[in-house]
Amino acid sequence: MRIVVSVIALMGLPWLAHGQWLGEPSLTWYTVHTEHFRVTFPSGLEGLAQEAAVAAEDAYRYLLEALRYAPAGKVDIVLCDALDTAHRELDILQNRITICVAQANLAERFNPKFPSWVQQSVFALYAQLVSADLVFGVSEALRPLLGKLVLPNLKPSELLIGIGEYLAQEALSTPPDPRPNIGGEHRFVRALTERFGSEFLKEWHRLQANDLRATLSLGLWTDYDRIFQRLIGKPFAQSVKEFGAPTLQRVPQGMETRARIKYEVFKHSYLFGDLYLYDPATRRETRLTKGARIYRAALFPDGQKILIARHRWGDLGPALEIFDLKTHQRDKLKEFPMHDYFIDSFAISPDGEQIALSIWRRGGFQDIYLMALAPSPLSSDLPIEMKAFSQLTRDRAVDLAPTFSPDGHFVLFTSDRDGVFKTYAYRLADSTFLEVTDAADPTSWKPVFIEPEPFPPWDGFPETDYPITPYDPRLSLEPKLLVPLFGSHSISLLTFGSDALRQHLYRVLLGFNWKTLLPSYHVRYENRVLLASIEALIARDGPIAYQSITATLPLITRLGARQSLSLFYRRHEADVISHRIGLGWQGSWRVFQNWLEIALEGVTATRTGQRVWENSVDWRVGIATKLSENLRVRAFAQKDGRLGAELELFPETLVRIGVLWDPQTNSIEFFLR
Repeated sequence: MRIVVSVIALMGLPWLAHGQWLGEPSLTWYTVHTEHFRVTFPSGLEGLAQEAAVAAEDAYRYLLEALRYAPAGKVDIVLCDALDTAHRELDILQNRITICVAQANLAERFNPKFPSWVQQSVFALYAQLVSADLVFGVSEALRPLLGKLVLPNLKPSELLIGIGEYLAQEALSTPPDPRPNIGGEHRFVRALTERFGSEFLKEWHRLQANDLRATLSLGLWTDYDRIFQRLIGKPFAQSVKEFGAPTLQRVPQGMETRARIKYEVFKHSYLFGDLYLYDPATRRETRLTKGARIYRAALFPDGQKILIARHRWGDLGPALEIFDLKTHQRDKLKEFPMHDYFIDSFAISPDGEQIALSIWRRGGFQDIYLMALAPSPLSSDLPIEMKAFSQLTRDRAVDLAPTFSPDGHFVLFTSDRDGVFKTYAYRLADSTFLEVTDAADPTSWKPVFIEPEPFPPWDGFPETDYPITPYDPRLSLEPKLLVPLFGSHSISLLTFGSDALRQHLYRVLLGFNWKTLLPSYHVRYENRVLLASIEALIARDGPIAYQSITATLPLITRLGARQSLSLFYRRHEADVISHRIGLGWQGSWRVFQNWLEIALEGVTATRTGQRVWENSVDWRVGIATKLSENLRVRAFAQKDGRLGAELELFPETLVRIGVLWDPQTNSIEFFLR
């Protein structure tokens, strides 16, 4: 089972040196201050920030009652609108929750029965944080000394996600998602709690928190068999077989045949969806938009127009538009108010005069809608307008993937209204619903009655009295863990951290060598407030000292490649003092699941008191791979002939440890970068 410290909902994101998927540096950020949380958001997300603040305090009260525990200090919640897909993440070490508010692919990857994406994300991720952070007994005694280095309840990611989703569903009274390939992780937790009572989760956490091996290993050496044997009288492995393995599965997203959506990095800081037209004959793609935030597309039957759904910034809801392939103009069909509506998917009738849509609304209603167009897109060059907009279903069933029958007489869709997903049809002629039993024979379809349910009213975003201030990074910069490191003749203490927006990152290592009776230190700081990052380093180990400052500017940032340019000054103090000034270029390209990395540096160097400057070109070539969300491994070769390997721990905290081997002298050097 895989242990992670940061739970990422959107898998497969690239490693970016500067883009943090929070938005460009020019954004203005604010913070809502509650009793137990700081909700940080850019201008334009004020309503969602207030909603997150209310949800966070509700989650705090519920989890404190459910698990009898709350993390120390305030928890940071960051809202962003930098991704065009449903994305959220949790950094347990930094007490930080990040939620991107766009909702594309929500129904494919999460439970659409939750009343609000932001509310559900706050509850689920905070529940995961409480679960992983919980200390008791021996771990509670060590937490004040070592901070977040003590995480005995850090569980495999599947279990942690399952616990968070289960607790969020219970808190918000949300029905479980019925799809068998979604939610296996929380079904496992639900089965255990329903079988063994409401105190089961609490006792599980307390037993694991009081386990010395789990306390000393970040939960890696937890004896789940012993814990479950004590809790329910059977080992963990047997429980998994009996109640279902907590596997994490998702429904894959389909791709349009000709009108395609591809995600591209925009301004080094966003991951936006754009429209492409694919030609099956030539197998070529033509890009039609740039930074348009399009997340759904379908080609009209005439092949001249494309129906698109796109995100709008911040608290605004999505827009439905028509893209004209001749003029490349976009004509508005309908804009949806705030975050009360979200277009999940749609289909166009064979005559091009109607659109069937699956739309999610607050309260957890995902229903089928019908939109009539005028004039007909196939018979006029006039701008197309919406003639009528009507709702076909309105209940708590999840209605997805609408499509028209080839003759245009029926709207077909899938629904879980009978507890499992089946295909249903809506006959346009007489507004009759039918259960599809044989797709090829409409005469065999069975009429069904779908009764509308009352729709929960939504009065808009909450208005609170919580103070709102301009974002202050100092409030979230405090270190949250202390790592003791032991050498043969030395002891050191390591800490690292960042602010909520990851604009300021630092690492501090302080040590003492009792053989030489000399201190050592290693302090590294990176500033990402601007597009170009600034990194400063000062270090000393006995008589040897080192200082450097580096400015790095991203040149190319794509999903599969990135390049940057850096300017640096380095000072090395030993028997003599040397100075190095240089210009560097770094490039990396994704090769299957790995990254090929190449670095070139043009350097001019001299020594104090020496007027001659020596010029040289250095290079480094390496292969890096991602082992988990918090661990990367890299092997590389340098111009000086040395070979190296390093582990990059928690990449956002600048911690790299490794080894260099010099084949000429057969010597080994360990390093911390």
